[in-house]
Amino acid sequence: MLLAAFMLASVGGRYSWPLVPALLAASGLFLISGARLGGDAAARGLNVIIAACLGFIAFQLAPLPSRLLNTISPATSHLYDAYALLDAGAWRPLSIDPPATRTGFIVALTAALVFWAAREAFSRGGSRAATRLLAIIGFACGFISLSQHATAPGTVLWNWTVADPRATPFGPFVDRNQLATWLVLAISVVAGSLMMHAAKYRRGRWQPGIRAAIVVLADGLGVILSGCLFVMLLTLVATLSRSGLIALLAAVVVGTSLSRRDHRRAAWTGVAAAAALVVLAAWVNAEGFAERVMSSMAVATPEAVGRLTIWRDTLRVIRDFPVFGTGVGTFAEAMFVYQQSARDVLFNHAHNEYLQIAAEGGLLMLVFVATGVVMLAWAARGALADDSSTYRYVRIGACAGLTAIAVQSIWETGLRAPANLILAAILAGMALANRVQPDSEALVV
Repeated sequence: MLLAAFMLASVGGRYSWPLVPALLAASGLFLISGARLGGDAAARGLNVIIAACLGFIAFQLAPLPSRLLNTISPATSHLYDAYALLDAGAWRPLSIDPPATRTGFIVALTAALVFWAAREAFSRGGSRAATRLLAIIGFACGFISLSQHATAPGTVLWNWTVADPRATPFGPFVDRNQLATWLVLAISVVAGSLMMHAAKYRRGRWQPGIRAAIVVLADGLGVILSGCLFVMLLTLVATLSRSGLIALLAAVVVGTSLSRRDHRRAAWTGVAAAAALVVLAAWVNAEGFAERVMSSMAVATPEAVGRLTIWRDTLRVIRDFPVFGTGVGTFAEAMFVYQQSARDVLFNHAHNEYLQIAAEGGLLMLVFVATGVVMLAWAARGALADDSSTYRYVRIGACAGLTAIAVQSIWETGLRAPANLILAAILAGMALANRVQPDSEALVV
């Protein structure tokens, strides 16, 4: 969690200087945790996929003979020549911008090490302390973000000014949607921690109901967790991120449906809670909320830069680089050539994580990522089904948060911010932790 806080404080990990200390810290955590990549059959396949993704990115960096490169990816040399205007020599990598791909490899390796270390660490315990620390970090992030937005809007932490006039910085992020991604992940797992705290009242003197809920919310820890959740929710609403709100609604529905054996009834409860959140968001910032809703429904002008425009140009990249892509982290560089509309602004992201993966990594990387997501969901489902301890609620929160970000990724690329990817890796470790709890922590749901 301290590593996640470091990446968050370093402007969301936007700059390259935090990556080396983050990689060193992740490597140390991995070694200290004693994680065994081949020890657990449930996650063994997922570990292979992660290793394959890392190997594929490394392959994009490997210099290849020009003849071989032109055979397996004919468009690479043409794009490189048009972009770099320099002769790269007889040997060229698949990536059109090797420094950007090296940065992407470092970020991906750091996230993988954090995931393996977190999974091993949470298998031994420590979830209560970790989630409480995350709640405090989330409270600080929310408080600072709201203060900065109120006193110095358009800046990043009062100190940096974004050159792009279209940018919407908020708190430690240059894009409010990326802040929304971080908040949705944190809110989901902190809410699971609050439910875990409440579960102890269901195992003894207290019974489920209003009285138990009041007691839980009234004690010291309940007040702290609830207060942190409120500040994070308020900050998420203040960002006016439509994709963030949709992601939060998805997290509510998924988390509620997983928390009860009667999934149908729980799903309806989740829908009702999601509707209540929409009403709350509209009440907190009625004018801004209405403006964002109306802008979503408005018909775009030919000059407007919408997601469909960006996606159309992205498909042109995918068509010319169908197998190996242009190189991880090179989307903006490819757009120097392939962008056909709104030339007054450069498309630095596809605003769709899945399309950007296909553009930068081709179908091979897209298959790897899709397979990894399916394996993660399958392993998390099995871990949740076998867990009857109070930790089950943290696991549910982690699953809900990851599902929410998968939904948000249809419109955004929030995981491109290293701070968000690191936090998502921690949640994945929580979801797949192989915990063995004493019988005294068993509960009936």
